[in-house]
Amino acid sequence: MRADLLLLRWRDPLAAKCVGGGENHLTNKWFNPLLRKELRQRMRSGRTILALSLYLLSIGVVAFVYMYVNVQGQTLILQPARTAELFTFLSYLQLALVSFVTPGIASGVISGERERQTLSVLLTTPLSPVTIIFTKFISSISFLLLLIVMTLPLYSIVFLFGGVQPSQVMAVFGMQVITLGAIAGISIFFSTLLRRTGWSTVFSYATVALLFLGLAVFGYLFDSIGLHNPEESLWQRLAGICFALDPIYVQAGIESSLGLLSPVINQSLVASVFSVVSAHSLMKPAAWLFFFMIYIASGVLLLLVSAWRLRPGGFTALRKRIVRWIAQ
Repeated sequence: MRADLLLLRWRDPLAAKCVGGGENHLTNKWFNPLLRKELRQRMRSGRTILALSLYLLSIGVVAFVYMYVNVQGQTLILQPARTAELFTFLSYLQLALVSFVTPGIASGVISGERERQTLSVLLTTPLSPVTIIFTKFISSISFLLLLIVMTLPLYSIVFLFGGVQPSQVMAVFGMQVITLGAIAGISIFFSTLLRRTGWSTVFSYATVALLFLGLAVFGYLFDSIGLHNPEESLWQRLAGICFALDPIYVQAGIESSLGLLSPVINQSLVASVFSVVSAHSLMKPAAWLFFFMIYIASGVLLLLVSAWRLRPGGFTALRKRIVRWIAQ
C-alpha cells in the first residue's frame, strides 16, 4: 500500500493527497484540493489576465483624464481639494464596478455545478457542505480582492498633491471588501437556493439594486414623511437606519470624516449624498460599526444557510424539526 501511494504521489500529487491517510488535506476547511482547483482555473486563464489589464487601464485612464480636465493640463498646480474630489470619484467608480461584477461571478458557483451535473459528485467527496460553500466563497472573492489590491498604486497618485490620508484609503478599501463579501454571500445563497444560474443572477442583481438604490429611496421617503409628521424623530431614525445600511452613504461618511480636506463637489446629486451624511451623523464611527456588523453577520448567516441547503434533505429535516417542536 505504501509503494502504491508513493507511485500515485509521483504520478498525481493531488490525487495522492486525497487518499494519503494521515496526510489527508480534504479535512482542511481552508486549503483543500477544491480550493486549489478553483483558484488555478480562475487565476491562470487568459481571460483573468485580460480582465485585470482592462480594469487597471480603464481606472488609470479615468484618473489621468479627470486630473487633466480639472487643471486644464497643468498638473503641477493641482489643488489638494481637487485631489480629494479625485479620490472620491475613483472610490465610487471602484465601488460600482466591484458591486456590479460580484454577482456575475458568485451567482453561478453552485447552480453551475448543478447544471453541469457535477454537484452530486462534489457532495460524495469527504468535503462537508460548509467547506464546499466557504471554498466557493473564497474562490469567488479572490479575483475581486485582487482587483482592489492592484488599484492601490493608482490611488497613490492622490498622495502626491495632498488632501487624502492613507487611513482614509485603507478605511474605504476595508468597507468595499466587506461590501463585496456580503454581496458574494447573497449571490451564493441564491445560487444554492435556485436551480438555474439565470434566476440566481437576476435575484442577486435585484438585491444589490435594493441595497444601493432601494435603501436610498426609502431613506428619502422617510425624511419627507418626517417633515410633515408630529413624530419627526421616529421617521428620521428610520431614515438614518436606511442610509446607514447603504454603502454609498457609508463610504461618503468615511471620506468626510477621515480626509484632511472636504472634497469640492460640483454635482448636485453627489452634494446631496454628503448633505445627507452630515444630517444623519453618518460620519461617526458608530454608524460604520453598525454597517460592518450587519453586513458581516448577514454574509456569514447566508453562507451557513447555503451550506444547510446544500445538504441532501437539509431543509426537509429542518422543517420536520420545526413541526415536531411546534407539536410538542
